[in-house]
Amino acid sequence: MSGKRRSTAIGVNLHIVAVTAKLVDASKPLVENVVYHYDMVFDVPNLSTNLAIATADASLAYSPFDLPSFCLPPHDLNQLRLIHGSCRMPHGNGQDGLSLLNDLINQTAQTPLLRPHQLFMTGDQIYADDVAPSMIIMLSDAADVLLGWQEKLPVPSHFSDLAIGSQASPFMRREMLSDAGFTSEDLDSHLMTLGEYICMYLFVWSDVLWTAQLIPSRQEVILNIRANMGVTTLPPGVLPPKDPIPGDIRDLTEFRRTLPDVRRALANIPSYTIMDDHEITDDWNMTLQICKGMYGNSLGLRIVQNGLVAYALCQHWGNVPEQFEDAGQAPPGLTLLRLLDGGDAAQYEANSPSLRQKVGVHEATAIAAQKAVFHEPNSLIYNYTVVGPSHQVIVTDTRTWRSFPFAEDGAGELLPASQIAAQIGAAPDPGDRALLVVLSTNAPAIEAIRTATRHSTLSNALSHYPDIFEAWELAAEAVPSHPLASRAFDRLMKAISDKLPLVSGERRGPAMLLSGDVHMSFASRLLYKATARYEDPQHSPQPVTAVIAQLVASSFKKQTDDTLYFHANGYASSPHAEFLLHPYKPEGYAGWNLPPGQKKTVGRATYVAGRGTTQVDLDLKGPTTVFLSDHNIIIKGTVTQDYGYTLQYLPAASQGGVSTPSTQIPPIPPGATPAQRKQAIDGFKKAAGGYRTYNSSGATTREIVGINNLCEITFDWGAGPAKKVNHTARWRQPLTQVEIFSTYTVSLDPADLAFPEIKS
Repeated sequence: MSGKRRSTAIGVNLHIVAVTAKLVDASKPLVENVVYHYDMVFDVPNLSTNLAIATADASLAYSPFDLPSFCLPPHDLNQLRLIHGSCRMPHGNGQDGLSLLNDLINQTAQTPLLRPHQLFMTGDQIYADDVAPSMIIMLSDAADVLLGWQEKLPVPSHFSDLAIGSQASPFMRREMLSDAGFTSEDLDSHLMTLGEYICMYLFVWSDVLWTAQLIPSRQEVILNIRANMGVTTLPPGVLPPKDPIPGDIRDLTEFRRTLPDVRRALANIPSYTIMDDHEITDDWNMTLQICKGMYGNSLGLRIVQNGLVAYALCQHWGNVPEQFEDAGQAPPGLTLLRLLDGGDAAQYEANSPSLRQKVGVHEATAIAAQKAVFHEPNSLIYNYTVVGPSHQVIVTDTRTWRSFPFAEDGAGELLPASQIAAQIGAAPDPGDRALLVVLSTNAPAIEAIRTATRHSTLSNALSHYPDIFEAWELAAEAVPSHPLASRAFDRLMKAISDKLPLVSGERRGPAMLLSGDVHMSFASRLLYKATARYEDPQHSPQPVTAVIAQLVASSFKKQTDDTLYFHANGYASSPHAEFLLHPYKPEGYAGWNLPPGQKKTVGRATYVAGRGTTQVDLDLKGPTTVFLSDHNIIIKGTVTQDYGYTLQYLPAASQGGVSTPSTQIPPIPPGATPAQRKQAIDGFKKAAGGYRTYNSSGATTREIVGINNLCEITFDWGAGPAKKVNHTARWRQPLTQVEIFSTYTVSLDPADLAFPEIKS
């Protein structure tokens, strides 16, 4: 394969390019069980050089190879290895979980059927709002040098001395950003300029720009603030009472230590991404109230524009290169590149309205009119689908298409009905491939977050809960105060079931949901059975029997005291409001697909309070889903339910510590027989502790992994319904640094007796 592409000059010293290689001979496609290598030639004035010379012989290959490599996913789903994860903050506590990928590829570099085949990063690849003071100084400095021009931000006159990013030191940005409608708790060192956003990507995925000098010290941070404030002594209150700088420097130093491993791993595996909120700012597009504040401000508009332009260049171009191809009528990505190429501050200012249109940013009046964030025709589309020989991954965009049909300061719908149809319904038919759907937010989250959402006012009074409106909610309570509480979730399940095989008039099969966001890893299982689904036409209902496995992978590097609390205590816990939680048990939900506007009594609700009980009729209007028991209210249906969900959060099925092999697994010989392949796989399991089944060594299995981790998905795909998906979280034991493997095994058999259906 070969390809070439002219780079886009974002700045005098910053060129970005994604090259698409295409088959030289269409009759000779790439195939599985082959290690493929690639090189690059850079043609610049008076110089032509290859990848090794251009990168100063950086370590980008795995022994015994001298070039980076990759391999294709296999046809046998039982041999497929998918890696996923999210949430990677440079100054987060602990070691970088993404660096574990380097070990996984190194173990099997010569064995394409055994090495990891694809990487999915499902959000918060950068943190734009929570940036260490030392790092913002490095980013601002690099931005000025690389761009060679300085963006002037549209700020009010009383902030004019902060209009240039490098003039706004750490702890000088909070008031300006708060006035611009930003709601993150972490505004002290928030990214603002295009150069800062782009440089953050350059710093988190490569060690090239991390200079030989030390990370800026506390004294250097203070000198920077004093210089930009024009004072010799810092006024009281500039630094927070608890000085974060020394701890941040320690964590940045640890992050920098393993960056060469991360850079090498990323050069050797096909990678796919989607944004979450921290690519722009925490709480981005969470409520209509937040949108109106942020997009009703010139600075807010510009910062969101900068974040999305950087996302398009540094992440999305690699996901969908066809949106950036120079062929026929210019696609939106190509137009974006042309608006940026060879420009300066004046050109960027003049092109900002066009850039906002291309990346999907609108002013507050337009958002308020539609009660939604949206895209215009011929703008970048961030959702996409990856099709493999035995699996298909639908990657959704739940950030830039949200709708807000309810209260301005409450939860919105993470995807409106039209986008559920466009992003999932219109995706290619997976046929007999395993179906995976990427959602940047959980469907659903753990019970602690769902309880905090139901009691949002109390939750935020106790401690700020940034994720309370950031998950796909099932019915909020047994007798719903809002009959549309789970509408988006019900539509999501319906759309996913439409992608499953049709067998004897019924949609049957499994699907896997991949998400992150919450800085913890876990797995849940949802049994979905229906004779008529939510909003099915009354005259043509669609029966369904499906198992939906949710595999949550987070964080690469964002463990906190809260996540460590969940790590130690599991699902039925909360570090802030445990008194609101009940002992955990499997959950049942029932739905009645009533015609729109039709009222009907479908059952009785029994309220249990103290020694007495009260019964009332369960009167519904239109299609509605209800929670069957919240410990104080119990539902008994008198009209047979049309659909139902049985939800269960799963503990790890096995867990253990495994030493990393010191030697690579030898390659499988060409033309190997099935017996030889099995022998190689058995050898790998023995050497690496196995990647499907681990020796638990008598250890108590984990419910939630709250330490920085990397997750892997493998399959036990037998004939018929006897199928399982394995979700393995890899993490390092903090004291011993031994790598721990916690494997959640999700049965995809709807008739599995270990998971009985809960019905009304």
